[in-house]
Amino acid sequence: MCGHAQGYAQSFQYAAARWGRLIAPQGDVPCGAGPWAKWSADLEALELRLAEGFTAVGAPEGPAVVIGYSQGATRAEQLARNHPDRYAWLISIAAPRAPSPQGLGHLERAVMMAGERDRQDAMKAATEAFNRAGIPTTFIELPGARHGSMGATPELSMAQAFDWMFTSERAPAARN
Repeated sequence: MCGHAQGYAQSFQYAAARWGRLIAPQGDVPCGAGPWAKWSADLEALELRLAEGFTAVGAPEGPAVVIGYSQGATRAEQLARNHPDRYAWLISIAAPRAPSPQGLGHLERAVMMAGERDRQDAMKAATEAFNRAGIPTTFIELPGARHGSMGATPELSMAQAFDWMFTSERAPAARN
């Protein structure tokens, strides 16, 4: 809640650029003065903003990774569920509740993440649930991170996530 998408995107811009374009929409509900915002429940408006972003940067319509942190993780999960033709991979970071694999059987892979100094139980439980549902999923800890932070090494952490998604063999997912 009340974050700034650009700051998160800049923290791992090089890791993301290795794999494609990064579109980071800002929340649609302002949090008072300044650039901070949170997400409304209007998922179709968010999807429209993302589609416009894909078009604006010349990104293909094909499958994409959807990433969300905290409240944004719940929105990313629902976007993947509502638009299986667009979102083939999910990175969920420090969701307020364990993401559910229900309705996400189309995902190629998923990564659950949480900070070293954050609550990890929900994301680890989700990792197990997604693997049981047949969706290859791993858990990655963000070193030194508390909730809302990308930690000490966001480029390395996100590179690990993307590398696992796109270069790992189709062997069973790691369980941490």
